This record gives sequence, C-alpha cells and structure tokens, in this order.
Amino acid sequence: MSGLALAACLLAGGAQAQTLKSGHPYLTFSDAHVSRFKARVAEDPDARAAWTKARTDADAALTRKPANDRELNAALMGLSLTYRMTGERRYADRAKALLDVYAGRANWVTDKPLLARSPVWNSDLGMGTSAYVFGLTFDAIHDALTPAERDRLAKALVKGAIRPTLNDWIDGKERIHSLDTMGHNWFSHIVFGAGVAAIAIKSEEPQADAWIRRIDEAAEEWANYDGSAIETKPAHFASNGAFVESINYADFAAEGYLRFKRAWLDAFKEPPAATPRLAGLGDYFIQNLYPTSGGFLSTNFGDGNPTSSGASAIANLWATGDQQSRYLWYLDTVRADPKQDVFAEPENMVQWPSAKARASTGKGPGLPTSWIDGDLGAATMRSSWAPDATFLALRSGFTWNHNHADAGSFILWHKGRQLLIDSGNSSYARPEYDGYYRQSVAHNVVTLDGKAEPESNTYNGSHFVGRVDHLVDAGDLRFVWADATGPNAATFERKYRSFMWIGDTILVIDDLKGWKPGQFEWLMHYEGEAKRQGQVITVRNGEAEVAVRPLFPQTLPDAGLFTDYPELMRMAEGRGLKDHAPDEAQPYLRLQAPGVTDRAKFVVALTPNGPGPAPGIEKVETKDWLMVRLTQKGEVTEVYFNLLADGRIRHRNANADLGGWRTDAYILALTYPEGGSAASPRRWFVADGSYLRRDGRVELDSLSKAFVVKNRTGQGVEASIQGQPTYAVRLACEGARSIKVDGAAKACQDDVALARRSTPRR
Repeated sequence: MSGLALAACLLAGGAQAQTLKSGHPYLTFSDAHVSRFKARVAEDPDARAAWTKARTDADAALTRKPANDRELNAALMGLSLTYRMTGERRYADRAKALLDVYAGRANWVTDKPLLARSPVWNSDLGMGTSAYVFGLTFDAIHDALTPAERDRLAKALVKGAIRPTLNDWIDGKERIHSLDTMGHNWFSHIVFGAGVAAIAIKSEEPQADAWIRRIDEAAEEWANYDGSAIETKPAHFASNGAFVESINYADFAAEGYLRFKRAWLDAFKEPPAATPRLAGLGDYFIQNLYPTSGGFLSTNFGDGNPTSSGASAIANLWATGDQQSRYLWYLDTVRADPKQDVFAEPENMVQWPSAKARASTGKGPGLPTSWIDGDLGAATMRSSWAPDATFLALRSGFTWNHNHADAGSFILWHKGRQLLIDSGNSSYARPEYDGYYRQSVAHNVVTLDGKAEPESNTYNGSHFVGRVDHLVDAGDLRFVWADATGPNAATFERKYRSFMWIGDTILVIDDLKGWKPGQFEWLMHYEGEAKRQGQVITVRNGEAEVAVRPLFPQTLPDAGLFTDYPELMRMAEGRGLKDHAPDEAQPYLRLQAPGVTDRAKFVVALTPNGPGPAPGIEKVETKDWLMVRLTQKGEVTEVYFNLLADGRIRHRNANADLGGWRTDAYILALTYPEGGSAASPRRWFVADGSYLRRDGRVELDSLSKAFVVKNRTGQGVEASIQGQPTYAVRLACEGARSIKVDGAAKACQDDVALARRSTPRR
C-alpha cells in the first residue's frame, strides 16, 4: 500500500455514512430546539428577558463592525438565534456577511507566532472556536443561502479551518500533533470544533462523512487517554470524571468535546462513540464548588481561578440529554457572576430548562459532603452544602503544564471567605509565573532547607506522581491521606500528609523524612491578616477566621521572644505575591521545627470560628506515640499517632500500647462522652491497622492492614471498611444481632461479625 493510500485509509478509519435525522437546520438552532425555546419564552419571564436581550444585541450587530474575533463570534451566534426565532431575512443576510469575514481570510490562525514554527502549526485555539461558530451559523441560515453561496462558504470553511485542523491533528499524511502535544485541552477544543463544522456541511462536502467518523473515533481515544510514562505526561480524566488540571481548563477541554457530542446527537440517528470516563464530569465540577452568600468560589489549584466554573461544560451536558437537577442547582449558583450565566448565551438559550425541571432544583445537589479523585490525586470535604460552610480541598497529583509543584497542598475556606489559600498564578509571560507561582514555596506544603519539588518539575513533569487515598466519611469524623513523596523525591524519602476532621477541628498531620538532616518548615499562605497570640495564630478575613495551633513537633511559645525558646516552634514571615497580581506583595508564614533532623511529625490543629465555644485541645507525647485530645460538644476524641508505624521498622509489626489499647494501627481515634472513658468508646477509627483489642476484648481482627471506622448509634452498630482487594475483617458485635457494614447487614455469631471481600475469579 502506498503512503498516500495508507494516509487516506487512516483518515477514513472505519468510516460509514451517518444518517441525518432531518435536513438543515439540524444542529443547535434546529426547528425543534427553536420551537421549544419559543414555548419557554411564552411561559417563563426569565427566558423572555434573555431572549429580549439577545434580540437587542442582534439588532446592534446589524450595523456594528466587530472589533475582534470575540465580538464577531458573539454577533454570529446572536444573529443565528434571532433569524431562527423571527424568520426575518435581515438577520441571516448580516450573518452571511460576517461569515464572509472569515471566508475572506487567507489564514484563520490567530496565534501568528505558530506559523513561524518548524514544522508550521496551521491551527490554534482560535480556529477551534471559529470553526464551531461558522458551522452553527452556516446550518442556521442554510435556507437563506443560494446553492452557490452554500458551496462557496462550505469550501471556505474546509480550507480555512477543517483541513488545517485535520492536517495538524488527525491526518496521518501530515499530522504533527498527538493527543497531548499542548497538554489536555488543545486537541479537544481544536479538533472537536472542526468536528462540529464538518457535521454542519455534511450535505455539501462529500468527504465530511469520513472526517466526522474519524473525529468521533478520536473522541473515544481522547477521553480515555491514560498519559505517557516515557514523556512524563498524565491522563486527561480520572475514572470518576475528574480532570487533571484546574476547573477553568477542565471546563474548556470538556466543552470542546461536548459541543461535538451535542452536534452529533442533534444531527444523527446513530450513537456517538462511548466516553464512560466523562460520566462523573458534572459531579466533579459540583464537588469542587464552594457556594457563598454572594455567589461562589471554585478550587483554584494550578493555573486556576476561584471565580471560574464548569458552567459551559455542564450546559453542554444538559444539551446532550444528561439533565440532572443538581446541574441546574450548580448553574443557578454560579450565575451570580454574569460571565457564568451560560443559559444567557444564544447557543445555550435554546436549551432553556422547563418550569418542571426548574421546580426540581433543591437547595443543594444532594451529593455526599466529601469527594475523592483517587486516580489523579485530589479530594474535597465540607461541613455542609449550605452557603458559607467550611470547605477543605487538597491536591497531590501530577506536576506539569497547568499543574503547579503543589503536591500535598490544601486550601481552607469558611464563612464565604478564603482563609488558607493557594497563591494562584499570573500571566504566563511574567517571570514570576515560573519563578514563584508555580513553585512549591507558593503553596501550603512542608519544605526541608527551603526545598520541596524540583523547579524543573513544572516543565519536565513529575515522573513519580503524588496520590490521594483512603477517604473515610463517618459523619463528624472524616479522614483522607495524601502521599506527596513522589514529586518531592529529590528532597524527601517520605512525605505523607493526612487530614482528620473531627467535629469543628481539622488536624493536619505530616509524616516526614528527608534524605539528610535539615530544617523543616510548614508553609502557610493566607488571605486577610494573621496574628499570633501565644501558641495560636489567628487568620482573619472579614467575619471568617481560623485558629491555627501547631502541636507537634512542638508548640509555639506561650509568650516572650522566639530566641528565648530554641526548643520550641518558631514563626517567620515569607514574602509572596498576590493571586493574579505579581506586582503586589502577599506575606505568608513559615512555621519552623526546632533543630536539625532528618525525620519530623507535624500535627497542626485548624479550628474555624463557629457559634459555640472553641474546642479544648491537649497534647501528650511518649517515646512510641503522640496523642491529641479534643473536647467539643460534650464529647472527647483521643487521636493517637503510632510512631512505630511510620516505616522505621520493617520486619516487625508496629505493635503498640496506645492508651491501654493494643494495636498496630498507624492512627487510632477514640470518641467517648465527656466524663466517660476511652476504654469504652462510642466510636473508634483505625487507619492502616490489622487488630485492635483491650482487656481481652477483640474489636478488630484482620490479617491485612485496613482503614476501619465503627460507630454505635441509636439505630445499632455501623462500620465502614477500606482494605485490600481481598480481605476478611472481623468486628466485635457488642451484643448486637448484626452490624451494618457499608450499608449491608452482617450477622453476628459468637458476638463477632465477619465482613469479607473477594477478588473476582478470572
């Protein structure tokens, strides 16, 4: 087979003609969509107001010359909607004239330096948008074009956008890119924009069938891409729909693909390629949202922005038929920012939700208050879904491209304000972007002699990635563990960070070992003002505040100068930069462990302010374990940290006596009523333990280490287990006839319940 024939075969793939449901218009502004929107306008004042504004904008576009491509694209979408809603030819004629602006260009690339590369890059992000908008407009005004105009405009679209995109990204004869050339969003936005354009001209262009089928095949490859170890590049999506980069880039990347899926579903009878990883995409955006009384914030790790959202992607999910009521809750929450009001955009206006759909929207999404992305490394936890709740998010994944050197970093928001923050970013052209914002020092991590991740990770990638694992949610006790060792392996032999949220207190637990002795520092970036009074640092931003109290390896001194207490923790100030404002200084705090050592345990208590009294916090230290005792709301929780279980012994089990309890657990937490005894807790939690016993009573028996929480309630005894793929865990029944384990009842025999999980046979 010749090279030319092979390239043609590869481009066509298993191409078969797609069956159109109807004639033009068959995409966004089809008869069915427009008719439905007209009904919404008749019954819904908000829809009527949105349509009135859209028509006013279209009227202005009849005479106004667009100043740039953004205005040009907005005018084309508004004119397309208005023509289809009114049937007035003047809107179609103006849209045709604006399409000629694109058609008359010798080259549609807007990022001109790309044309100077070798080999030349003939397509860019702007082309993805122009192809998409041109295609939808062509379809919308199709009946107002003569056959000659249709042919001319279709040929211009192929020459200006579709063919350059196929040549750069798809066609084996000329292709210069792969799925991850420019990270995780270029392929999606450019290729699928061209895909929408190809669907729009299917009846005019004989080769369109092959192009569309090939791009649909590419959609499956793109969504399921698992990264490249050789090139040190990560996967695009986790198995639960989470995206590898920040919310704004997730929205941009997913929107590109979902526009193509939406166009396919509008146009064709056959189903598109399956993309199961994206099934949880909407919930990923929701779980990274923080509702406030005045609007919202979104997690902003990496090159994110707290004012970004996944609104465009979710609007397109809605348009593809994935119409969950919690999506409307999300869109209603973010629309407080006019830039996120996506149903006000002409292409989404025709998907305006019905009154019945609106009525089903609750006060929250109805999702759990904790979420984990175990594939790519992130988690969120919140006190509730109500606005201004307490919100904790962490990240420990892959460093490269739009992801910063922030493995193990976290943020804490409370009462609608940011308190402990990510430093954010700046224009990519500023030297501070690489010099400060992307580096570990700009994040809430621990350093050793000022070092954490190598600076080169942000460009070369972190070959040894971080993890987030073992999310436990037992009501007012939640736990999650992060392993940041991989990206920090040049400096740290061991870098684990756990978060235990008990009642109103969050314990941040760092288990650290460096390759050589040095000075450990716990970095804390904050918004607002930070003041130290004795052993507590209070960070205040408006009415929101959090008390930060270092407990181990030492406390801060109660009073006096730091130089008077060399054996205690010190506090120093670092000089950082404000988010998206590199010319403005932003101080941060450096909590310094005493002395020089190669191993350290940090335990820092975070207590956001609430209506009740502050929790009581005590600490106890012995040779083999550390303990924090929390007293709050009539209960006491003792949290033990087994120092023998931190990897220092390898061929013996970490057997320890933790307050009278014999166990090999990494962490043990015991909760009992105030005035009661830890010998008879109402709830216990074991992290990475295989047994727990006291006074001849066996509470937990498992040959392999597991994460187990067991709780006595008015409804009986409940437990939850995370363990190996195969395990047999025995739990004491305490006289109960059965124990509910992860929602399933386990019968008790001889006062013991057995919970088993087996690996499926192959």
